[in-house]
Amino acid sequence: MFFLKRIYRLLLLEERKVGKKVVAAVFFSALLDFVGLAALLPVLYILLEGGENHRAAIYFCLFAVGVILFKSTLIVSFSRFQNCYLLSLYKRLSFSLFSSYYRKGLLFIREQGSSRLGHEVTYMCFAFSQNMLAPLLRMAGDGLLIAMVTLALLVYDWQTVLILYISFLPVMGLYVWGVRKRARKYGEQELRAKRRQAKVVNDTFRGFQELEVNGAFSTQQASFLEGMDEVAHSRVKLDTIMRVPVFLSELSVILGLTILVVFGTGDVKVLVGVFAVAAFRLLPAVRVMLSGWTQVQNALYCLDVLEEGLEDPDEKEVVCSLEELPFEKEIRICGLSYIYPNGEEVLKNFDESIRKGEYVGFCGYSGAGKSTLFNLLLGFLNPTDGKICIDRTVLTPEIQPLWLQKVGYVPQEVFIFQGTLAENIALGCKEIDRDRVLQVLEQVSLGKWLQTLDDGIDTVLGEAGGRLSGGQKQRVGIARALYKNIDVLLLDEATSALDNKTEREVNETLYQLKQTYEQLTILSIAHRESSLAYCDRIITLKDDDE
Repeated sequence: MFFLKRIYRLLLLEERKVGKKVVAAVFFSALLDFVGLAALLPVLYILLEGGENHRAAIYFCLFAVGVILFKSTLIVSFSRFQNCYLLSLYKRLSFSLFSSYYRKGLLFIREQGSSRLGHEVTYMCFAFSQNMLAPLLRMAGDGLLIAMVTLALLVYDWQTVLILYISFLPVMGLYVWGVRKRARKYGEQELRAKRRQAKVVNDTFRGFQELEVNGAFSTQQASFLEGMDEVAHSRVKLDTIMRVPVFLSELSVILGLTILVVFGTGDVKVLVGVFAVAAFRLLPAVRVMLSGWTQVQNALYCLDVLEEGLEDPDEKEVVCSLEELPFEKEIRICGLSYIYPNGEEVLKNFDESIRKGEYVGFCGYSGAGKSTLFNLLLGFLNPTDGKICIDRTVLTPEIQPLWLQKVGYVPQEVFIFQGTLAENIALGCKEIDRDRVLQVLEQVSLGKWLQTLDDGIDTVLGEAGGRLSGGQKQRVGIARALYKNIDVLLLDEATSALDNKTEREVNETLYQLKQTYEQLTILSIAHRESSLAYCDRIITLKDDDE
């Protein structure tokens, strides 16, 4: 039961307090079930005695109906309280895992893959709440009910109850012992298969054009079916195990009745009747206990995912003593080196100084470290050696949020989400300055295009900017940067995917911006010399700079 401690550690203080109330609700639900069961016993006794007192039987039946209605109403309320608690845990854990993965940074996201992380954020937390905690609470409630009924039967005839438990406890123990490892194994197999499924689907839709042109969709279909076969294989095995408790619980009841008939003492008729009434409620309880145990074992992998995702022993609270980061003179790069976790060294002792207001181009062969340099300048990566200074302030994780307020970034593939043009430009802003949006659209030469849109800046751009051309996407990216009144604009291969005419238009737009914003520092990565034609100077990253 060590996993119970692991679950407890995942809960916040307030969740632990509410969790105790949920456990109390489970206890009272079990007690109410026991009372409802006990209310049937007077009716049973009268009927087994011949049912001569017809009026008393009717009264006891009405009493039993009233008790059952009352306890059912309360149990429904308790169940609603429990479900709300479980769903609140799902919501909080999913949000925390989502935030934790994001904070782990660029390298972690690239290494793990967005499809896998998305699957774990949405599915794992739900599985933890509904496939692990919910069965545990049901097992606790039914376990308490079984204990209460057992205690009552022990008071009534302890020798008979002892014989009954000796008959079926070994059967239940063998099931639990045999199921534990298998259920966990099938759960892990299903998790891995579903991760691959999510990746296949994501890659297929993302790479539609290339797959269609190369006739490669059949390979993706084969991968998808292979994953589905593995999911189905694991699920069939698990469902087979889940059905065993039905057989075992029914077998236990039959064995118990047989033992009562053969070895029972006293009024066997009444004893068998009492056992039958108890079995009426105990049979589903035993099924829930065994099936719940299987579900918990199958979902144990959720704990590993949540603990690994939420726990970061190296993470420290970032506190910045500055209210604003001054940038008046230069960005100074001193002895900058970076080695990736796999041992690949892409920058070595790189030195450079970039004055405020300069338009600087960076070129070099693929793998020379251009994009790595930009990620270091943005603070997404921490240097292996050396430092980056903004004027005299060293760029550190504490300083990074202030620095990013002054920086705009336009990659080769501009991030466009399913929202309006205004929402995409004012990315992250709850209140949108519509006049500012119109202004920056004019500055990036999208004013005429805007006039052709029926809904103007409220036009929905479609998934991944499906309604935009390549040049329009880049201009939207530049407009997004200008919207936040930046001091530095980083262009990471921003025009490399454009045709010559569009590239020239975008470069002319950048040149005009430089005339408008004289103090705007522009850093641009490009392979083609034409993309760097307007630069004040060009820095080439070579072997001796890596």
